[in-house]
Amino acid sequence: MSNTLKRSVVAIAITSALAGCAVVPPNSGENPNDPWETFNRQTHAFNMTMDEYVLHPIAKGYADYIPTPVQEGVSNFFSNLGEPGNMLNNILQGKFKQGAVSFARFLINSTVGIAGLFDVASHMELEYSPEDFGETLGSWGVGPGPYIVWPFLGPSTVRDTVALPVDWAMEPTTYVFWDRDERYPYAIGLGVLRVIDTRAKLLATDAMLQTALDPYVAVREAYLQNRENLVWDGNPPLVLIEDEFEDEDYEE
Repeated sequence: MSNTLKRSVVAIAITSALAGCAVVPPNSGENPNDPWETFNRQTHAFNMTMDEYVLHPIAKGYADYIPTPVQEGVSNFFSNLGEPGNMLNNILQGKFKQGAVSFARFLINSTVGIAGLFDVASHMELEYSPEDFGETLGSWGVGPGPYIVWPFLGPSTVRDTVALPVDWAMEPTTYVFWDRDERYPYAIGLGVLRVIDTRAKLLATDAMLQTALDPYVAVREAYLQNRENLVWDGNPPLVLIEDEFEDEDYEE
């Protein structure tokens, strides 16, 4: 796996692991989508230890001491790198208008926005519409498959794991650094900066994760629910809603 791919995977995983975590009741521990729970719990514990002693302190220092305008510029830069993928995935999902908007955003922010450091497109009311290939597969009817937690990389599913190489192929920097050893240090530097930027934006979620009765379950349920919500843009088919209610009735 190339350094550029690792960069993308880590950033996505950390975002998914920490975003939206909530307090989860103790009877939520069992999930049919988590057949590898024993392995996953061990990996989750390892990842959280690495975060506590390595990533969190660095991200906290970044958030505390780097000027806010600089942090915003870094976030804008990385968001802009994802626009070609957003465009292609929107088109593959049949959302042609959003695909055109993503293309326009990339063009405007890469030029007028100085390599994406400034989000000029948003001021022009061109809405940011992030999509990835895992969402595209989901919109085509591909199920998520078993939940899995990867060392260093965090939570995922079989579907989202399979989709990662495609997401990597859709990003411009892949081709800037591909098979060019002299540029690997820059790829690594960008990867580290992206992970720090992503983690810094999620510092506010730490308190919610710490108050969860079972942090592992909190992360798992948040990830699975968030991914399902993203696949259907917040509007899941009625059959999915009915199945969810039936599962809840069965558990009771």
